[in-house]
Amino acid sequence: MSRLKAAVVGLGNIGMGYDLAGTDGDVLTHAHAFAVHPGFELVAGMDIDAERRQRFSARYGCPAYADLQGLTEHRPDVVAIAVPTAAHAAVFRQAAALRPRALLCEKPFACTLSEAEGMLAESEALGIAVMVNYMRRCEPGTLALAAHIAEGGAGDLRSGVVWYSKGLAHNGSHFIDLMRLLLGEAGEVRVLAQNRAAGEPEPDVRVVFGATPVYFLAVPHQDYGLAAFELVASKAVIRYLDGGRRIERRGAAGGRLLQPQAMPCDMGRYQWHVCEALHRHLDANAPLLSDGANALATLRVVERILAPI
Repeated sequence: MSRLKAAVVGLGNIGMGYDLAGTDGDVLTHAHAFAVHPGFELVAGMDIDAERRQRFSARYGCPAYADLQGLTEHRPDVVAIAVPTAAHAAVFRQAAALRPRALLCEKPFACTLSEAEGMLAESEALGIAVMVNYMRRCEPGTLALAAHIAEGGAGDLRSGVVWYSKGLAHNGSHFIDLMRLLLGEAGEVRVLAQNRAAGEPEPDVRVVFGATPVYFLAVPHQDYGLAAFELVASKAVIRYLDGGRRIERRGAAGGRLLQPQAMPCDMGRYQWHVCEALHRHLDANAPLLSDGANALATLRVVERILAPI
């Protein structure tokens, strides 16, 4: 296994913070994942906030810089971009100028579809692989669930309900991407209610994925965060709870639902699995499980939903 040098740009929650207060054994951030995965060496970080830089260096024993120029001497193979979405395009281009082998960008990929298309075109021209952090596409339990559904294990799909909070473009887009993985591409879109929270759209919406209608219902994030779904099929009901930390299947027999059975999952180490998928791609040319083209497809659905809002 080759060892690749990695740097993290943006040392907030997903860059570093979630693991500072996380449970032992969790791997929830870019910095921690690169530090513990045997195929990577974490060589540097970058953030405009001095306190975050100090915290990063103290925890991981490598330097952190106030701008991307500081990363030049480290020549990273992979750069993770974990800055606010509004800064994605500018930081993406600066990071691409370092000529890494891959850029791992937070979702949503960009603020608009046209902006994302430009970013992807530039990276392709430079021969840089792009992965977008829809991490459930790499998590073993979610992939096993996708296979279970594809193989007919749940029977004929009837309908689904997704509960989300903190914006459709941000947290909601995870589940748009996930429904695309589990059920197929989005067709009909119908906005049912135009909600907003802190200025960000959180609509209730009906989207048909493949042949299955799925209702996305926003939960006011000032009450609590919620990330879950339920799929109803002819042979079972599938429940995906606590953001994917628990997956349950309730089979049916004699016209009645049986007791729920847990399906294995590993969402507590989701970022490790992202690193694993990225390393397999760079080291062994395995398919990239969440590439830029996939992120564009999800962003197209988001823009279709938000266009009339």
